[in-house]
Order: sequence, then structure tokens, then C-alpha cells
Amino acid sequence: MITLQDIQAAVGSVLQQNGYSVIAAEVQEGFERPACFVEVLPVSVTLENQFTEIVTNSVEITYHPAIETKEELIETAGKLKRLFLYTPLQVQDRFLSVNEITFDADKSTLIAYFELEYLQETEAAEETLPKMENLQERVATQSYGTSSNTD
Repeated sequence: MITLQDIQAAVGSVLQQNGYSVIAAEVQEGFERPACFVEVLPVSVTLENQFTEIVTNSVEITYHPAIETKEELIETAGKLKRLFLYTPLQVQDRFLSVNEITFDADKSTLIAYFELEYLQETEAAEETLPKMENLQERVATQSYGTSSNTD
């Protein structure tokens, strides 16, 4: 089962492998730029059947550039697009696809949003039956009479 922390770790890992510094979301000031913040939140869960559900989670990446220019934000938007839109994101043993990325700018920061949708098993408790202790056997034979040759 995939958790929000698994997704956050996978996104952070992709960013770090591509030279970005990833900071915990709780840090508000005093961090070195350039830096990325990653936040993952649940959007919806749809019950597919008794055993599976479709889960949708949103991912928000906030990028704080070292040099506060529009060019830096535009260049980073292109890099994030290549990292997440064209390459499936590996989360645990699964590969999740991003179908759309939305970008926004807030003062001197770039914000990228995308959603991950995947199918997984439900958290329903499985019914456990008691183990059989003794097996009682009974052999039954049926007799339908005899056959005789009347030649």
C-alpha cells in the first residue's frame, strides 16, 4: 500500500538526484536557496469494488530560486516538466504517471502542482477463520446389486 510519505520521499528523491535541495515543509525561514518544498495531500478515494480502490493524491512543489528572476522560474518549470511529466515516478515497486502539471508563480517562487492516481488494495480487514484441529473421515460405499451374465 502506497502512503503519502512514500510519494513525498519519491518526489524528493527525484529532485535531489537532479541537483535540487529539498527542505522539510515545516521550515519557513533560514534555509539556503535554491530550495524546493514538497507537500503531498489526499484528494479522493473511490471504492472500485470490495478489494480495490482508486486513490488520487496531489503533489505541490514550491521552488525558491537563488536568483529571483522570471527566467530562472521559466527554466525550472521546464526542468520539472521533463522530470515528472515525461518519466513515470517510481513509488515503492510501482510506477505512477503524471498526466498534467500546472504551474503558478507567487512573487519570486514557482509552484508546480500535479496529481497521482493509482489503484490499490483496500484497507478492509480480512476475515480469519479458525484452523481445523481434527479431521474426521468416513468412508461410505454404495451397493447397487450384482450383475449376472445371462447368455
